[in-house]
Amino acid sequence: MPRSPDSVEVPGARGSQLDLSERLERLPHGHPSSPYEADGSRKPPVAAPRADDGPRDSSPHPEPFTDTEWAEHVTEVRDRLRQAHADGLATDEQYTIDPHHEVWSETREAQHDALIHDLYQRAAGVPCEYRAFIAGGLPGAGKTTVLENYAGIDRSQFLTINPDDVKAELVRRGLVPEVAGLSPMEASELVHEESSHIAKRLAFRAQADGKNVIWDVTMSSLASTQRRIEDLRENRYTQIEGIFVDLPPEVSADRAAGRHRDGEEGYRAGEGDGGRFLPAESILANTDPAWGSLNRKTFEQVKDSLDNWWVYDNSVDGRDPVLVESSATSK
Repeated sequence: MPRSPDSVEVPGARGSQLDLSERLERLPHGHPSSPYEADGSRKPPVAAPRADDGPRDSSPHPEPFTDTEWAEHVTEVRDRLRQAHADGLATDEQYTIDPHHEVWSETREAQHDALIHDLYQRAAGVPCEYRAFIAGGLPGAGKTTVLENYAGIDRSQFLTINPDDVKAELVRRGLVPEVAGLSPMEASELVHEESSHIAKRLAFRAQADGKNVIWDVTMSSLASTQRRIEDLRENRYTQIEGIFVDLPPEVSADRAAGRHRDGEEGYRAGEGDGGRFLPAESILANTDPAWGSLNRKTFEQVKDSLDNWWVYDNSVDGRDPVLVESSATSK
């Protein structure tokens, strides 16, 4: 049954907080409590309270996880995220006002507007040359490393669009639901749909201006990858190139688990916002008998629609990524 705006806008005791946010937004710019400076620019976000059992700077810091403790923690993360979804804590459940969870509440949409504005302003120096890269690969493939250090791409000349970066920004702004026992980045799974929505809006704005962009994605979906290329062509992008960084799903799962653990060790020591949890089974589900991964298969299916493309192998830890194929060598 369709939910009314009131029923989804203010779950639990959030109503007074949302009312306060709206009142703060209406204060004159420059007011001590206004979220805006006198010149109209948004003030830096205040760090959100963290869902842990005590002060972050308590001393001494906890000892690193033992392997047994880490295994128990991963099980706890799974259970707590499962319960959070069952309780309707995912933000596309909490802050949408239509049955299909696609229309966001007025307050949440305003927060999206502010976030997109800030991200776009950071790329103010990026030229509008109608150039684009689509960088694909499983989690832990090392796309950023390859782009910066091996493919010779000056990333300062591109606006990078990555839903995972949006998740981190939502964490910094205190817009990820708090879940007891989880770090903010562990809880960021609850903004998965929202981060994708924001990334698409950021892309639409950039493409309307012809700004150079890098889409940093996994390429797990053929349909969405094809749609991104089509959208760029429809927006008159004249140079669309692709880079795929290849590695087996089992290596990806190991690296994702390592990143999660490293992030959580830092969080326990009072540094950072924790690590993202990616279930190994969700990564291994991308295995393909012919291409190693469905992600690589997607790239093979779309590469002929790109102006240029490159494939790097980054499956061996401690070894530089290796260029294994490109549009130049395949001709």
